[in-house]
This record gives sequence, C-alpha cells and structure tokens, in this order.
Amino acid sequence: MPVLGMTKQDLRLLGNLVRMSLSDRYMGSILGRFWAVMHPLLLLGMYAFIFGFIYKSKLPGAETTFAYAIWLISGFVPYLAIQDSLGGTTSCVLSSSSLVKNVVFKSESLPVAATVVSAVPFAVGLAFLFILLLIDGNYPTWHVVFLIPTIVLQFAFLMGIGLFLSATAVFLRDVVQVIPTATLLIVFFTPIFYTVQMLPAPVRTINFFNPFFQMVQPYRDALLSHTVPNLWGMGYLAMISLVMLYAGFKYYNRLKGYFEMAL
Repeated sequence: MPVLGMTKQDLRLLGNLVRMSLSDRYMGSILGRFWAVMHPLLLLGMYAFIFGFIYKSKLPGAETTFAYAIWLISGFVPYLAIQDSLGGTTSCVLSSSSLVKNVVFKSESLPVAATVVSAVPFAVGLAFLFILLLIDGNYPTWHVVFLIPTIVLQFAFLMGIGLFLSATAVFLRDVVQVIPTATLLIVFFTPIFYTVQMLPAPVRTINFFNPFFQMVQPYRDALLSHTVPNLWGMGYLAMISLVMLYAGFKYYNRLKGYFEMAL
C-alpha cells in the first residue's frame, strides 16, 4: 500500500537517500556520523550552561537555575528539528541537480529524506532532555503520550513546508539565503527563551496561531508541567500540518516537470 504516494521501491530509495545525506554531511571528518550526536549535545549544553549558570536565569516560582536550563532545552529540542529541516530541505534539490536530471525517480523523495534526517538531532536532543529530567527527579507521567501526535504533526508540517521551499528554491535561489535569517527569527519570535506569559495579551492571542509555538508548548506541558496540552492548539496544529503536507505535495508535483530547465 503506497505511503504518501510512494511505493515500497520509493521507500527503499528514501532510506538510501537518508543514509547518503548523513554520510555526505560528515564526509571527510575523522569522527564521521558521531558528529550527528555531538552537534546537538554541544549546542544544547552551551545554551543550558550560558542561560542556566552564567546569566542564572530563573523561571517564576522556581528555586534553581537548573529548572530554567531544563525548561529552555524542552523548547529548544523541537526547534533543532525545525532548523535542520528548513535548512536541509531548501537546498536538497539544488544540491542533487545531477541526480534529478539523469535518474528517473520521484524527486519529492529528496525533501522528504531531508526532513527525516532532521529527526536525528531531534532524537538526540530529546534523549538528552529525558536524562536531565531524570537527574532533576522530574519523572515522566502518562502525559508523555501526547508527544506522539505532536511529533507526528510537527514532522508532517516540516515535510510540507520543505516541499514548498525545495521546489521554489530551484527557480528562486534567494530562498536558500533567506532561510538562515528565517530560522533565527523563528527562535526569537516563538516563546523558546522566554515564557508566553511575558508577552502582552494581544500578542499572546496572535501567538496561538504560530505553528512553531504549537510544536514547542506541548513538550513543556507534557514533560515539565505534567498536564494535558492545549487541545485547541493541537487541533490547530493538526489542521495546518495536514493542509501544509497536502498542499506541499501538490505544489511540488506541479513544478517538478520544469526542474530540468532551471537546474
């Protein structure tokens, strides 16, 4: 049975593309794929150390700065996937131009594979977060089950937007240059370093419709507060993710017939 319009052969190709992407990313380095683990750990460790122990930021009602470090990482973990996915999908067709022009295959596998690759730093970060929670004595409760639909919807949204970006970048190369700035804006305009309660009430209302906020907040609700995430927020994320995924495939398939002329 086809998955996302892909046959078993397409899925095998997808698996090979994921392995190739990981190999190419760390080609020539001594530690190789070990960097796939080290990069997110070093990044999360740096943020935790700077904001938790140098600036000694504290959450309202929390007694230690370690609580803020965990809170920060819980919001930064989903952002790792967002940053890696947007950066990888945007240039994936351009960087594989010879493959697209000379091999007959479903080229939408390229942005899909780039999205799957972004699950690697995300998984490393999530494991690191669970370790910190255990060290802090904040053991997961049954609310952790809400992370499953959140993760599925998050990657569905990223896959959809990745299809849009990868197809657009073939004809408008400036998109590749815009993405680093866009991901920087996402991290500062989404309550990751600061709490949503710090925003003015009107901005808080607008922020509800920020899909990246709806990807981040359930991690904090389920893992730190041990509460059920906002179901309206999850419903909104489900709607926008499915629409983005469907529209992304339609948009990509409409443009891919013209790729050879632009590459």
